[in-house]
Amino acid sequence: MIRILLVFFLLFLGNAACGQIKFYTLEEVLGYADEKSVVARQGIQSINAAAEDVKIQRSGLLPKVNVFGTADYYPVIATQVIPESIFGGDPDKFTKVQFGLPFAFTAGAELSIPVINFGKWAQLQKSYLQLDQNKWARKAELENISIQLTRLYYQELAMKSALSLNIQNKQIAARLMKIMDDRKISGILDPADYNRSKNLELDVLKQGIEYERMIHEARNNIRTLINLPDTVAYSIVDSLPAFSWPVVTRQVDDVNGRPAWKEVNSRVMVAEKSVEESRKNAYPYMSFYSRYVYNWQMKFKDNVNVDFDVSTIGARLDIPIFQGNYHRSMQRKSNYLLESAKLEKEKVYFNLLQQQKEWNNNYRKAFDQHYILQEKTTVADDNLRIAALNLNEGIIEFNIFNEIFLEYNRSRLEYIQNLLDGILYYQLLTKN
Repeated sequence: MIRILLVFFLLFLGNAACGQIKFYTLEEVLGYADEKSVVARQGIQSINAAAEDVKIQRSGLLPKVNVFGTADYYPVIATQVIPESIFGGDPDKFTKVQFGLPFAFTAGAELSIPVINFGKWAQLQKSYLQLDQNKWARKAELENISIQLTRLYYQELAMKSALSLNIQNKQIAARLMKIMDDRKISGILDPADYNRSKNLELDVLKQGIEYERMIHEARNNIRTLINLPDTVAYSIVDSLPAFSWPVVTRQVDDVNGRPAWKEVNSRVMVAEKSVEESRKNAYPYMSFYSRYVYNWQMKFKDNVNVDFDVSTIGARLDIPIFQGNYHRSMQRKSNYLLESAKLEKEKVYFNLLQQQKEWNNNYRKAFDQHYILQEKTTVADDNLRIAALNLNEGIIEFNIFNEIFLEYNRSRLEYIQNLLDGILYYQLLTKN
């Protein structure tokens, strides 16, 4: 009985693990990627680390309290010769004075309060800028993921439309072969035309297999990008929508809203703050300090014990003078990194501008071709209908029907590809 329950329990877990997810819109896929993808989860950890770095830098400007204790044994104790007159003796004579006992134990506490430290303040401000940079970097990575997913999503929908066209082509090829079989039986068919008809049917079947392969390839790539386990099945319940072909009003050269642009601007600000930090690290810095120490010394042999405590309160001023050209080298390094960040900013700007121009040009091409391809498809549909009737009645030969059939497929596929380009590049232009 226990074994039966255990088997049932394992089967239940297996069925639960092999669930299925259905995506009805592109936004659902992008939302899942924003939450579950490896890039999104890595970005969260990077932001958390940057936030902790802010706390670390802030702690450098807060008071510090340290409690300590030591235990020492002195095999040889320091001594000094001093006049006996100090103890009321003969001023012309001297005596040895021992400083401390062999065993010494101390316990104490230290307090340090930074007062002036321009370098630490610059470090703290830089850490805030780095946190902001990390946030924009995460958004830029998610934008790249969304661009890839958008392409793959609509690629799958286009392949679904092409596969539907292939199903229609299979029906046409089947009717063609029925006509050719009847003519072959009647003995009024050229064997070469029969073989070419059979090859046409096989080409249609082969093309359907290729469309299915491309659909599976897009699905596998989507699964990888959204980090969906292989044990979880998923499907996209969507098709290429009716598209109204709107006019894009966005300025192509406007990249101010792109996360990559804001991230590189933040990077330049961090580099500028690093230059300021390297300069201020050479400034004098000042702190208050306080120290209390309890000292207990003893000598086991003579059973002698001495204890006393010491405390001090003061201020410390540090003025960096020379550290082996350290500060000057840090300043030069920071200036080099700043120039590199500015050059990266130029590079990112031109890359984003080129990307948006490419999207705009592709959309304008699809927009301008839409009505032409729509008219071409209408004509090709009508030609195929007429050719099918004429072939059935024996008015036209197979060569003419084959050319019309191929033209029909080319026009249909061009229309699907153009519709895909229009929807895809409109989404990229308006959503990114």
